[in-house]
Amino acid sequence: MEPSFKTIADLFAAPQPDQLEVREERRKREGKDASESDELGRQSLNDGDLEAAIKHFRRAVEQRDPNDISSRIDLAGAYAYGDDAPQAMRQYEKALRLKGEAVEPLVGISELYVRYGRFRDAIQQLEDAVEREPGNPYLHIKLAETLREAGEKRRALRAAQNAVVAKPDDPFYHYWIGDLLIVMKQYDDALESLRAAIELSPGDDFLYLRATVAFWGAGRRQEAIKSLRLASDLDPNKHVYHGLLGILLDEMGQHEDAQQESDRAGKMDRYDHDTIGRLMDEMGIEA
Repeated sequence: MEPSFKTIADLFAAPQPDQLEVREERRKREGKDASESDELGRQSLNDGDLEAAIKHFRRAVEQRDPNDISSRIDLAGAYAYGDDAPQAMRQYEKALRLKGEAVEPLVGISELYVRYGRFRDAIQQLEDAVEREPGNPYLHIKLAETLREAGEKRRALRAAQNAVVAKPDDPFYHYWIGDLLIVMKQYDDALESLRAAIELSPGDDFLYLRATVAFWGAGRRQEAIKSLRLASDLDPNKHVYHGLLGILLDEMGQHEDAQQESDRAGKMDRYDHDTIGRLMDEMGIEA
């Protein structure tokens, strides 16, 4: 029996005829108002139809009040997604001229600068955005991420700390600082930030994995093992935790326990092995 079209489509994640018809209908449609045009644009982006998305977002721009720059920001984002940086920049700059106090165009422009390695310009845009909305934690963490990518870790740390001040109950910002401090080898400080993140989100197994790295770096090996076991308890199906436990226990001379964990990790895939390799490098463990 020959495989059906649906079977082949499922195998290769190919669109089926009915999906293609929906996409073609969406391409031909025109939104009755800006909200509908925006929605058609977003759906077209999800379909991977960049040309249709730009068409719909352009129509939304025409339908909106000129002082409402939301559709123009979407249009700029679509151009950026399609690697048309000049058009994206043009739309962001138009948005700024229309609404000079807005921060969204500054963030978009900064992302374009980062794409081309112009970190100084990107940082300046984000610093301007932070000055306009100092209570916006997203802007602080966006600045922190850009500074970190530019190699300015200490400035990145200060920016991330400002995000925590703006929103202290968000575990992500505490985690972000802890992760950066691990990279900076300030393990005790990293543990303080990770502890705060875990208190806010105690069911997140990934946080315990990052704490494992910090404990190991601080020379607190028993706590590292305990933290990793907690991560494994929260998600027993992640074989990578057993694989890493086997390595850490072997490093501590607990060879029998190490072998038991390694046996449990037999179903690790290539991604798991790559993850363990990165963690070993981070923890200073030789392969």
